[in-house]
Amino acid sequence: MTVLNKAGLIWSFYKRFVFFSLIITVCCVVLFREYQFDIFQILFWLKIASLGITFIYINNYKTNEYYYYQNLGVSKTLLWSVSLIFDFSVFILLIFITSRF
Repeated sequence: MTVLNKAGLIWSFYKRFVFFSLIITVCCVVLFREYQFDIFQILFWLKIASLGITFIYINNYKTNEYYYYQNLGVSKTLLWSVSLIFDFSVFILLIFITSRF
């Protein structure tokens, strides 16, 4: 399986919760813009907690979807690690951009 195929499968997994994740990220960025670094620690843990809640929800209610990805050669660990790293990177990037303006 090519890297492009795996990226497409990871995207199809990630898009199941991208809307919720983006809402949390945008709320964090708006709060960061208002309060700057005074609130960063709270926003950081809010984002980590929201990722944890997403992980628990998907694992409890969407467990059968993992078989689809495993049959195509993408492990559960790869799905989660890439999705969570990408999502958290977007959060950090937007916070960094907001701090510069």
